[in-house]
Amino acid sequence: MWFKGMCLAAIFLVVTVLSVKSYGGSDNSGARAQSVPAVDQLPATCQNAKTAFVPRTKADLRKVKATLQAAVRRLNARMNASGTLGNDWRAYLKWDAMQKQMGRDDDADLRALDMTYARLAARHKGLEVACFSDVRTALRRYLRIARAVRSPEQKVQYEALMDALASQLEKHGKDPSPESALAIGTAVGWLEDVRHARRLVRAIRHHFYRSNLFIRVSDDVVGAGMAGPVDETMPLTDYILGTTIHGTAHTTGEISVELVPNPEIAVIDVIFDGTTKSTNVGYHRPVSIYSRGVTQTASRKRFLIGSERIEAHPAVTAAATSTKIDGVQSNRGRRMVERLAWKRICRDKGTAEYIASCHAEERVNSRIDEQAADLVARANEAYLDKFRKPLLQRRMFPRKLRFSTTRDAIRVTALQGDEAHLAASGAPPKTIEHSDLAIQVHESMVNNLATSGLSGVTLREAEFTATLTDLFGPLPKAFQPEEGRDPWGISFAHRHPISIVFADGGFKVTLRARRYFRGAKKHPGMNVTAAYKIEKSDQGFKAVRQGELAIFPPGFVPGSGNRLSARQQVIRNLLERRFGKIFTEELVTKNLELPGKWSKAGELSLTQLEANHGWLVMAWKRVPRVKSEIAMTGSNASN
Repeated sequence: MWFKGMCLAAIFLVVTVLSVKSYGGSDNSGARAQSVPAVDQLPATCQNAKTAFVPRTKADLRKVKATLQAAVRRLNARMNASGTLGNDWRAYLKWDAMQKQMGRDDDADLRALDMTYARLAARHKGLEVACFSDVRTALRRYLRIARAVRSPEQKVQYEALMDALASQLEKHGKDPSPESALAIGTAVGWLEDVRHARRLVRAIRHHFYRSNLFIRVSDDVVGAGMAGPVDETMPLTDYILGTTIHGTAHTTGEISVELVPNPEIAVIDVIFDGTTKSTNVGYHRPVSIYSRGVTQTASRKRFLIGSERIEAHPAVTAAATSTKIDGVQSNRGRRMVERLAWKRICRDKGTAEYIASCHAEERVNSRIDEQAADLVARANEAYLDKFRKPLLQRRMFPRKLRFSTTRDAIRVTALQGDEAHLAASGAPPKTIEHSDLAIQVHESMVNNLATSGLSGVTLREAEFTATLTDLFGPLPKAFQPEEGRDPWGISFAHRHPISIVFADGGFKVTLRARRYFRGAKKHPGMNVTAAYKIEKSDQGFKAVRQGELAIFPPGFVPGSGNRLSARQQVIRNLLERRFGKIFTEELVTKNLELPGKWSKAGELSLTQLEANHGWLVMAWKRVPRVKSEIAMTGSNASN
């Protein structure tokens, strides 16, 4: 399941560092369209759009209402077909009250519709299904346009938003931050829903909604988990020209891997070149034929890896068989019969070898396809159950996820962002050439994942540890429950529950909570911040914490003269002890070992670790096995 490790590598960064659980923007490779303003012109474009205000009208409301009603009808039909479950959903969503309000022309109670929207926007399992999400999106747009139409200050509110957006764009251009990114994204989401300033919205998406995760895995690493020698012995049964053949086949050969260049999907060819030697006895009344055969086979099986599943093409094999007859024996002991049999064998030998080659191709193809079908089924099950479905349920699955191949690597490109969350604004820094594994992740990927999955969520320790164990296996000691202590819980903030900044050769992590729990006790919310600088030494890389953890209530300004209450000081001490085990003074990197069969790739040594301009760049190279063995031998000797 190598692909699981690849795709979850960036998410594991969140877990390891933070201790928590496409949009239509242009990509890095595309040239900027001439009609799109430059990024430094966006504040001025806001001011231009401010003067081009067009009020939303009842006609606009009727259009979006028609879209909402169509989505409501589809969901209504789905719930009708679901019987009791559908009735439960209706009760939860306040469905009858919503439909009553939708039946009114211009005086619908928007607060009643807000109730249904809030419940549609909750994170209950099932609400990620398209029929619910379509209603949620359409209802949000209806509510926003309805409030704009009803407001006598519609133009004033629009102009104020454009002023604020221009200010945030200018600020973000000089000093990008999660706060300014969220402010811009929220404003763009509102403009898009209300259908204002479309040229400006397109320009902002062009500059700030670019892919924010890049993963590269070399062909050597891919091949390490799939390639290797083959040596197996199996019984052989065949039927050729009226002769029933039984024997033993010994196959030896080598499996290799080729990556097929494709910009839209990852294409991997698994190639088998082998030789099968068999010792056989053929029965064709009234004689037995003793023979040896040699079959050369060349097989190719193509695998396709996309964002939704892994697929496989049927195997294709070319085989060539040659045989040597060791003897013919008549069951009745007649030499005349044996001479006639020899004559017939010599006459039909070429045809028999051709048929044997065809049968060998069929057998090899069938065996490869059968084994691949099981492998693909298990891989898809793991991918769907461990990655795709959980992220979809939490609305954390990337807007864009693309696999591709070049001759020397598999590449994964992802965009994590939505209507209200910006992504990257440019191409990532380059990685060291000839690396075997490389990850380039923008801070927006981590921040958007955290916002999508944790905003307003209350997370208990048991759920947290179960989720991490299920995804990544045994937990590191820092994340394990404390013996003899009540379990903890966190109610994350609605805005910026977790944010990370990659800048100036380091990173800063902030966790924001509305409330903490220790057993049944509730404690006030605190923000926890840790800042690190990345250092390199002869032993590798490490992140060194800059000072103590900063633990303060939301809105608290250190040095302002304000003091923490006794209750706040208690929870601050508790958090300092707990998070101090996670955000230690030094975070030291270790060699990476890939899971499953890909452990045959050996250890991967981190050769690049950089954090600048919003990007974290990591690259690994395989540790030569000879050096690993020498190091191990030396270690054993010293012990």
